[in-house]
Amino acid sequence: MKIRRTLWILLFGLLACTLPGAAQELGTGRGIDHVGLLARLENFDAVSNIFSEKLGFSLTPALLSPIGAENRILWFRNLSYLEIDTVTDDNPFTQPFVDFLAHHEGAKFYGTEVLDASAAASFLTGAGYPNSGLIPAPPLTLVSTGQTVGATPLWQEIILTSKVAPDNSNFFVDYDEDQVQQMFTDFPVLAPKPHPNTAERIHALWLVVADLDAATDFYEGLGFRVGSRHHRIPYLGARATEVRLHHSRLLLLQPDGPGLAADFVADRGEGILGVSLKVRDLRTAHHLIQHNTGLSLDTFHFDGRNRFLVPASYTHGTLLEMVE
Repeated sequence: MKIRRTLWILLFGLLACTLPGAAQELGTGRGIDHVGLLARLENFDAVSNIFSEKLGFSLTPALLSPIGAENRILWFRNLSYLEIDTVTDDNPFTQPFVDFLAHHEGAKFYGTEVLDASAAASFLTGAGYPNSGLIPAPPLTLVSTGQTVGATPLWQEIILTSKVAPDNSNFFVDYDEDQVQQMFTDFPVLAPKPHPNTAERIHALWLVVADLDAATDFYEGLGFRVGSRHHRIPYLGARATEVRLHHSRLLLLQPDGPGLAADFVADRGEGILGVSLKVRDLRTAHHLIQHNTGLSLDTFHFDGRNRFLVPASYTHGTLLEMVE
């Protein structure tokens, strides 16, 4: 199936990737599809307000999943997205997220879009990546009205089992594109809207790993193309290897001295440090966020681009970068 939209690992959609070679056998789509940011239930509205009122993102109303989770979506122009998620019920499916939220908040998972879930599951099995097979999406409830969204499954997902990505952070999703577009028609409040901060798409995902070479081998085994290896990113305090995912990048990070990556490892170990977002107008984004938050955020130049960081302490656990 074709795709490019909607909700998360336990409730809604995921990430995408398009690469040559064996990755074409996996049947990946357009790059990083989405990243899930977990907030405690008592902080869910406050975190949503930070992203909308302070950081200048357009959010959807809340959607409730019968698996015991609730989220709001921040769509981008290419229909990748961030989602703010919380857990509403402690059960076997949500237990890993309950455990995470007992000590942390922040980005916890990301998804990879595939174009044919059955073919992708077969490829993963053949490549030595045991997986759950196909799991259809449950219907969702629009919390504000009680209406059912996605009575016909909006996607199918594949979860890796015994051989998993660092921090068990990645899974695969195949959207029913027709159903997603129908959702936008039936529920306009769930359709993508432009962001006042001019954010357009996910530029890169920063994944801190315990062993840079072993993590690189994992993604190469999926057929993904690896770009530069072990290059320094001074402002993150890390060495990085780039996994190329179509128009976005997965940067595998290992701390290289004191800095943001080392601080993250000391607190969480492996996991998603943050997300870099491509904006249309960095000056607009910088002015809006500084004005709304009262933060003093330095702009700087790296790798040919101007950028600035929003600290994880402000977003409840996820380092955000705006890059032009």
